[in-house]
Amino acid sequence: MTLQYEFFKKISLFQDLEENEIQQVVDRTTPRDFPAGAVILREGETGDSLFVMCQGEVEITKALTLVLDEDTPREKVMIRLRALDGVCFGEMALLENEARSATVTALSDCSLLELSRQEFLDLVRENPEMGLKLVLNLAQLLSRHLRKSNQDVIKLTTALAIALEGKS
Repeated sequence: MTLQYEFFKKISLFQDLEENEIQQVVDRTTPRDFPAGAVILREGETGDSLFVMCQGEVEITKALTLVLDEDTPREKVMIRLRALDGVCFGEMALLENEARSATVTALSDCSLLELSRQEFLDLVRENPEMGLKLVLNLAQLLSRHLRKSNQDVIKLTTALAIALEGKS
């Protein structure tokens, strides 16, 4: 799969890498194709890789922890991602061997590049300068996710407090 340098520069994880460094990353990936409707990652399953979207669109959902009746959807759509926007997902799996935090489903036929945790760690060890760029970008990406989650918790807590005050 031949990918353009400019395509990878749009992806925050790779934004500081030189062309030859991006090629090193691409050389360590495995191309993966998923048809529309296929589950790419399932919430709760252990994951050990990141996916770079090259083509297609996916939907990320999370299971609801409280289901009040049969009419309540069991999953909440969190976000939709398009390859054209320069995105990747599954980045937490590069750092930890934990359960996936969400389900990712292909909305259209998708072409992805899979980078395993082991390949990522090998890249970091073999090229410390490039590794530092990758790890800093990964930390910034995860920090943005955490900041957004904190903002969402504040909004939900505020909405709950207002709703409960109205019931008193």
